[in-house]
Amino acid sequence: MLSLLHTFIAVYEKKSFSQAAALLYISQPTVSTHIHRLEELTDTPLFVRHDKNGIVPTPFGVLFYERSRYLVNYWNCTMNELQQTKNKRKRMSILMSHSIAEGYFNDFIPLLISCFPDIDFDFRVYNSEDIINEVIQNSKTLGLIEKPLTHKKLTANALLNDELVHVGDVNSPYWLMREPHSGLHFYQELYFDQHKLDLNKLSTNNISFIYKLLQNNIGQTLVSKKALENLPGIPWEPTNISRSLTLVSNPLVTEDDTLKALSQFICKTLKNNFPPTA
Repeated sequence: MLSLLHTFIAVYEKKSFSQAAALLYISQPTVSTHIHRLEELTDTPLFVRHDKNGIVPTPFGVLFYERSRYLVNYWNCTMNELQQTKNKRKRMSILMSHSIAEGYFNDFIPLLISCFPDIDFDFRVYNSEDIINEVIQNSKTLGLIEKPLTHKKLTANALLNDELVHVGDVNSPYWLMREPHSGLHFYQELYFDQHKLDLNKLSTNNISFIYKLLQNNIGQTLVSKKALENLPGIPWEPTNISRSLTLVSNPLVTEDDTLKALSQFICKTLKNNFPPTA
């Protein structure tokens, strides 16, 4: 079953049977067989085949992709945990939003590693909504997101208030946007609407790419004030908007003493070492 899911994920992401086959080092007929087998097992069409335009996932395929990613990740986490048990080491995943990774967590990682030398850390960068979904699925994962959380299935600890600033050339015709469901997207849209800006929107799912655009005098947008460390010489002005940076965890985290200690350490250290920007 796992091989079928790997094949499905490759086809979905590549939108091509042949490219998926090349990626997985298997034949194209094998890819077709795997997808056909999954469609038989689920009794659901997962892709629509077009001779000229390749393949397009059905709505069922989109849903199945999301679940398949979680299943594969859960399997990988389980195998890692088994290996760690053999090695008497633990592996913990910390997921962080783009702005937190760029502005806060990179400076914090050396301290974290030195204080928890027996943990093999898995650091990953996602948007806030993806982090929430993954933490719900995995009790061995902590998440750092850029917005308040009211999700009943998770525990939330507010860490910091993060000030947002308007950065870039105010005469630029372009407004730079993060993708929907990211922590920053909501505030960028809010500021854009509040100020009734009439600009063309450029969007990306990567905050570093936004920084690159700004460094090349392309566009204006709203970012964390901490981002100014990565944008020397770029014009900016303050706003009255701030957001909460939040640690989210699965309630089952309390059943793991190491993960519980890790969560408490992150909360305490981030609050003490990274006071709100002024």
